[in-house]
Amino acid sequence: MFKLNNETKIALLAIAALALAIWGFKFLKGINILTPSRVFYVKYQNVDQLRPSSPVFVKGFQVGMVKDMYVDKTDDQTIIAVLNIDKNIDIPKETVATIIGLTLMGGKAVELVIPYACDGNCAKSGDYLQGASKSFLQTVVGEPGQIDLYTDRLQAGLTSVWDSIADPNDPKGAGRSIVALEKSLLNIEIVTAQLSRLLETSTKGIAATANNTAELTRMLNANSKDITNTLANLSAISQQLKEAGLDKSSIKASQAIDSITYSLAALRTTLQTTTKTISRVDTLAQKLSSGQGSAGKMLTDEALYNNLVTSTRQIQLLMQDLRLNPKRYNTVKLKLFGKNKTPNYANPLEDPAYQLLIDSLERDYLLKTKQ
Repeated sequence: MFKLNNETKIALLAIAALALAIWGFKFLKGINILTPSRVFYVKYQNVDQLRPSSPVFVKGFQVGMVKDMYVDKTDDQTIIAVLNIDKNIDIPKETVATIIGLTLMGGKAVELVIPYACDGNCAKSGDYLQGASKSFLQTVVGEPGQIDLYTDRLQAGLTSVWDSIADPNDPKGAGRSIVALEKSLLNIEIVTAQLSRLLETSTKGIAATANNTAELTRMLNANSKDITNTLANLSAISQQLKEAGLDKSSIKASQAIDSITYSLAALRTTLQTTTKTISRVDTLAQKLSSGQGSAGKMLTDEALYNNLVTSTRQIQLLMQDLRLNPKRYNTVKLKLFGKNKTPNYANPLEDPAYQLLIDSLERDYLLKTKQ
């Protein structure tokens, strides 16, 4: 079976990437090298922001792209656009290449207006076509003279719709709603007048209430001395009761009883917690001595001890071998092109690890025979 080496694979991948890059660069410039095409030239007085790689349409179907654009050297004013058209599309010499607007954002394209079917009078590659241009509004609506016709039709339609909506006799129109809205505004005006009269009537009652409040305030100001003397007497009585000290003894006794009760409760909780802790420690010690759980097995398993001793000896041998043979561990195998140049490591004839393995197997055998 035929097999490619790595160098050949990398070379083929590089060639494919280069070919794809060339095709993409040509396609962005408006040239599709995979599709056979023909080249036509068009002269424009104003290209209106038309750019290379803009699409070329026939009745909305894309048949090519704008390949290139440059200024005519004969007059330095005319712009010549180079169109790359599909080879399977036949167009007559009288075809008009019109620049049209695609969207409101300003995208441009070329529309080929074909007046008749090509029958023996087809344009050849390298011929010049007629050029024209249209704005986006002309592309959507048509010629400027048709805009007035569309405006008249729109105005007549809006007038008819408004008449049908505003008719109060039409059950489906908005005329009845307008009449009802007018009646509602009239009712709101009546209600507003009634509220105004109600507020005028209530103003008298509010004034009487304010007068009563003023009279009450005047009476309180007149008797302020009597009220002050009464409050002073109440304050003196309260001070005398406080100086007698009748409530201090009861407060101190209550505080002492509460403190003793709290201390006893805390002591009881501490004793219970201590008892539970001692019980758990006793249970844990029994499980460890009987070999239960991971920690108990580690304390009572002799095989685990032997394994730890063996592992320690193997680590010592590994460190010794690392010190004596450093190349054995710092060599990196690389294989980019061709075969690996680094030879594989060969085990020595007298490896101490073999003797260590034999000693470990003999020790395991002796432990099994004793059991």
